[in-house]
Amino acid sequence: MTLPQSPHPPASAPVGGPAALTVHHAIGVGCLKATGGDALDLLNRLSTNRVDHLRPGHWAPTVLTTDRGRIVDLLSVIHAGECVWLLTSPGQQQPVIQWLDKYTIMEDLEVADLSPSTAVIALAGSGAAAALGLDDAEPAYLPGEQYPAPTISVGGWNAIAISHPLGRLPCRLLVASGEGASAIIAELTGAGAVQADASEWETLRIGSGAPAFGSEMGEPYNPLEAGLIGAIDFTKGCYIGQEVIARLDSYHRVQKYLAVLAFADGSDVTIGASMALEGRTSGTVTSLYRTPNGELRGLGYIRTAAAIPGQTLELQPPASGAATIEHTPKLFGPGQDFS
Repeated sequence: MTLPQSPHPPASAPVGGPAALTVHHAIGVGCLKATGGDALDLLNRLSTNRVDHLRPGHWAPTVLTTDRGRIVDLLSVIHAGECVWLLTSPGQQQPVIQWLDKYTIMEDLEVADLSPSTAVIALAGSGAAAALGLDDAEPAYLPGEQYPAPTISVGGWNAIAISHPLGRLPCRLLVASGEGASAIIAELTGAGAVQADASEWETLRIGSGAPAFGSEMGEPYNPLEAGLIGAIDFTKGCYIGQEVIARLDSYHRVQKYLAVLAFADGSDVTIGASMALEGRTSGTVTSLYRTPNGELRGLGYIRTAAAIPGQTLELQPPASGAATIEHTPKLFGPGQDFS
């Protein structure tokens, strides 16, 4: 397997060096347009975070979950005034539409897939906000809160801008007409941003600790395992999967956590490799990339008892070597404090 490799270090700088300002045309991200008076209310009743209070020009992250508390998808819900935009994981727009249709009975809701005509452009790095003329203070993500989604002009095109972290890395997502993508990217690269292709963006994602659908999100996982606790409002009303998720949190029954991994020199590992602590299988590798200086890094799910930063796990055959846990990321912060 050929690992993704970037000509520059991940902007989270886990291997040293300053963060670069990186722009990426996130082709494949689903862009759904929801219209109807019940759009936010239905989303609120189906997903983990509170979104029914969103004001025009604001957004919030939330997770659709099954009745077993497993991830259907992570959504960015943007109230654009005349409609609600839903950003899905790449390729997940139809499953999300089908999930919403399943629970739409008498509600006033229509959902259209506008992905082919809409562009999502990501600008990542510590100077992302300033480059767009926005407040560079990172929001303190808290469940039930809403965040600004202003409309700005970039390269002569209007775009909705939201602050959506890429793991530990500050990131702004721009939602614009697909016709304006080239002009927007040209404006940002002209201002000094480095354009990343899909493989290079993957190194940023993994190195920064951001989960991706199919690797760290989906039916096998629940949002607590994936570090999405900051997108769960434990004080809101019921939603699909709410009882399971609340029970896992209240009784500390989460069995594994997503972790950022650094592999020892000489390690031989592929995605899906098992890791062990004191002879007991304790984790699985889910994503990998190699740094410009040859270091192997990745993401994986680690059993709760072993998911401690600094812990070293042995790779099990046919893999060989060792992996050290750097940290267990939480994409939208640590969640609510009920102490």
